[in-house]
Amino acid sequence: MIWGNELIEFALPSANLLQFPERNTPLPPSPFQNEFLTQSYNFFMKSSTPMTIAIVYFSFVHFINPHIRNRQIALAKEKKLNNNRLPAAPFAIAKTSIFNFLVLVHNVFLCVYSAWTFIGMCYTMKNTSHFFKTENIPQLDRVSRLVQSVCDLDQGIFADDLPWSNLHFYGYWFYLSKFYEVLDTIIILLKGRPSSLLQSYHHAGAMMCMWAGIRYRSPPIWIFVVFNSFIHTLMYFYFSLSCLKFRVPTIFKRILTTMQITQFIVGGSIAVVHAFLKYTDFATGTKKHCIESSTRALPLYVNVAYLAPLTALFAAFYVESYLKRSKK
Repeated sequence: MIWGNELIEFALPSANLLQFPERNTPLPPSPFQNEFLTQSYNFFMKSSTPMTIAIVYFSFVHFINPHIRNRQIALAKEKKLNNNRLPAAPFAIAKTSIFNFLVLVHNVFLCVYSAWTFIGMCYTMKNTSHFFKTENIPQLDRVSRLVQSVCDLDQGIFADDLPWSNLHFYGYWFYLSKFYEVLDTIIILLKGRPSSLLQSYHHAGAMMCMWAGIRYRSPPIWIFVVFNSFIHTLMYFYFSLSCLKFRVPTIFKRILTTMQITQFIVGGSIAVVHAFLKYTDFATGTKKHCIESSTRALPLYVNVAYLAPLTALFAAFYVESYLKRSKK
């Protein structure tokens, strides 16, 4: 299949994708001029940083969960509750007004930040697509311009001449936000409920996926940033309303969960398609694979491997939360 005056086409993946990733791949330059931000960038881009934080976070959650359940069981016995659902056993700090205010600020901040990321990435993709429309390049349809802007690392959404509005900039901050989102789990634990496998796996895996995509400048990582920032804008908006004691209809929560599952399936499928795309490098006039090396394919493998169990966990959550309860 060929698009846009034969500039974009489907093809079998590059044979390089089956090789082992190259070792000691140079770290992409820092998107910052500030020395402190650059040093922080170098630290967080080390493979050991997200791996260590993810392991410590996941281990801590599943170490503390039994203690939370024991508190719930003790409270249920104290109140002589006979139902199967254990009550929340909040810690003292979770009962204070300052805690509730900080939780509200946390959710509002993530809602605004996610919206900023989504709008910023849409603006970047629009600008780079416009470049391929005007720079003496044969007329391309919208899909072809999108493919060019995503795959061409020198002139597309990763381009270095857009230091404050490229995917590297937005993606790096989005990667850091995955560490901050761990506070979601801390809030749940302080409110006296154990953290589910779905949540701990979700947060830990997101750290590694975003690190891999930004570290190796893999084209499909735009999907994670754009799709996830949009869903998180809605999700944290819902959480903010809940903090303000607004009664949110169940249908909204059900739609939100459906959208989350959809983003995994659709996003993962689009990510795989990148391996079958070839675009035209206008600097050399040659055709190139969108994912031309095993190094840039590594984040794709990591994300697909992460999304398969995550989709199953979300599907199980959907069935348990909406289908079974609606029958009851």
